[in-house]
Amino acid sequence: MPANPDAGRDATGPTTSSDLALAHRLADVADAISMSLFRSLDLRVERKADLTEVTQADRRVEARIREEVAGARPGDRVIGEEMGGDQAHTTGRRWIVDPIDGTRSFIRGYETWATLIALQRDGRTVVSVASVPALTLRFAAVRGEGATVNGTRIHVSAIDRAEAAMLAHTSVTGFARVGVDERLRTLAARCWDSRSMGNALSHLSVARGTADIGWSARANLWDFAALALIVEEAGGRFTDRSGDSPVGGAGISSNGLLHEVALEAAGLA
Repeated sequence: MPANPDAGRDATGPTTSSDLALAHRLADVADAISMSLFRSLDLRVERKADLTEVTQADRRVEARIREEVAGARPGDRVIGEEMGGDQAHTTGRRWIVDPIDGTRSFIRGYETWATLIALQRDGRTVVSVASVPALTLRFAAVRGEGATVNGTRIHVSAIDRAEAAMLAHTSVTGFARVGVDERLRTLAARCWDSRSMGNALSHLSVARGTADIGWSARANLWDFAALALIVEEAGGRFTDRSGDSPVGGAGISSNGLLHEVALEAAGLA
């Protein structure tokens, strides 16, 4: 018997280990749905009020995750991209879900989409899972316990010069829409190389050390909640400005050594 039988237990809910197990179970459920519809000939695509696309995969995944959470943790709340929730209410436990991060990639049959799941306690993310099933990658993190991909510990890079750095970012089109594409080009020209990888993989690449700076031009709470913890637990830094405007703000991740360089380039220093 451990010296402290309550070690690892939070007063607001179950143990962190059981929360992580649940997050993985939610990701398993999500993967089964999303992969059954990925590259499907009968995939239905609609436009939401903000003119972004949504498919039945987005909606089915979020609905099932909400059902699973209600059954396993009836006192927990869920906030998701498709079905909403009170973002201002941060007290207690809430699950933050992006059912398909990268819907346009999903629609076109491109593998760079993910399901993002985060558990927050009093507004602070404590457990994260980011599943990229089309690439058979499953990232996870628990606050204070490190980050993994497919069960193997990961760590950010040790690159300390922009001229030697790999920059991962979301689409140039997205940067142009918010008027920061010249800033992106300037930083990319300074770096050793750059790749457009979408929101999730840009920051997950930083966490595993295959990129050194990640930059999303605009995103929301559900886009960054899981990713930020994974980057931080891998030894990096994450600046989340998603609350800056009603349509979301920028997200910057780095290996820590290049964070100020990235913030200055993005105009966020």
